[in-house]
Amino acid sequence: MPYSADEFAYGPVVILRGKHKGRIGELDDDTIHKGKLHGIVKFAPFGITAYYSLIPLTYLQAPNTQQLLARHEQLFNMLTPYRGAEAQGEERILALEELAFVSGVLNDRMFTARFSSPPHGAMIFLSHASADKGFVRGLAVDLGELGHQPWLDEWEILGGESIPTKIAEGLDQADFVVVVLSEHAVASRWVEQEWQAKFWAEVNERKVTVIPILLNDCTVPTLLRTKKYIDFRHDYTEALEELVGSISRHLKR
Repeated sequence: MPYSADEFAYGPVVILRGKHKGRIGELDDDTIHKGKLHGIVKFAPFGITAYYSLIPLTYLQAPNTQQLLARHEQLFNMLTPYRGAEAQGEERILALEELAFVSGVLNDRMFTARFSSPPHGAMIFLSHASADKGFVRGLAVDLGELGHQPWLDEWEILGGESIPTKIAEGLDQADFVVVVLSEHAVASRWVEQEWQAKFWAEVNERKVTVIPILLNDCTVPTLLRTKKYIDFRHDYTEALEELVGSISRHLKR
């Protein structure tokens, strides 16, 4: 949700409206401008530039990882020859500064999600097809940023280790299995085996541990059709809020 005048946090922000719409910067401070509360936003890493923009606080929102990845790709394309209209002059300098900032935020979030173990929150096994890896990485980082511990195969399984053994351990330890449903996932025997193992444990324990999310249109497996899925096909931010809210409420039961 956009920031309100009485509740906001300093740090990375995405601009929702106005001439800077779509850009990502650092909310460094706030000030009253023309009688309204504005954020002081810099579109560069700390110490790189003294320039800033005054942007109404209600135009700002904390960015999720998908927004960061999309902006990173957009900036990269602006700076790369043969990928359309390459930025020149001052526009190029601004794009380079913002790219450095966005890259730093992504790296920090990736490191935290992969290597930190939050004291609270849930361990969440992300069951997915390899073709959906890009989306799942971003989701894992967001879940880590929100205080949970995502279990992602490429982070947890080292070279030489037994893949089936490590996956079985991850499933046993997980509080929840989030099944990322797509046309690739429903065709994958690996994905089916992962979520079904937790599904039958859920039936026996009589508590929710399997949460399906819909990445794109596909045939939902029969055993999951009675479950409410969380729809990620349209608004990622709203779907992420619904997923995290559902996990939090299930933990309290």
